[in-house]
Amino acid sequence: MAQVSGERAPAFTSEELEKLVDVVLPQYTLLYGPPDKQVSAHQKKDIWRAISKEVRTLGVHHRRSTHCRKRWEDIHRWSKKMVEAQLGMASQRGRGARRTITPLMFRILAVAYPELDGRLRASQQPQGGEYSHI
Repeated sequence: MAQVSGERAPAFTSEELEKLVDVVLPQYTLLYGPPDKQVSAHQKKDIWRAISKEVRTLGVHHRRSTHCRKRWEDIHRWSKKMVEAQLGMASQRGRGARRTITPLMFRILAVAYPELDGRLRASQQPQGGEYSHI
C-alpha cells in the first residue's frame, strides 16, 4: 500500500534494523570516518541508496535511502546516549540510565567508538535483542 503524504512510515522491524546495521557498519568509515577517509557527498548518496536496496531485500517495507539514513542516525545517537549514561558521562536523570545496552548497540559502539571497548560494566553485556526502544 502506498504511503499517503504526511503519514508516518511504519517502524523498522528488528530484522530491518539488523540488516541496516549489517550493511552500514562496513561502510562506516566512508560515511562518518575522519575527513581523509570519507567519500564525497555524491558517493555517500550512492552508498545510502545501496544500503536501502539491501534493507528492501527483506521485503518488509519499501525503505528509501533517506529513511535508512535517518534511522541509522537515530540508532547511532541513541547508542551513544546509552553508553554515556552507562559510563556516567551524562546526566543520570534521563531514562537512558535505567536501560540496558542491546547487542545491536554493542555492535554499533564497537565500530563507531572503539575507544570505549571494555569500559562498559559487565552487567551491561548483551542479554537479548530488544529493539523497541531504539
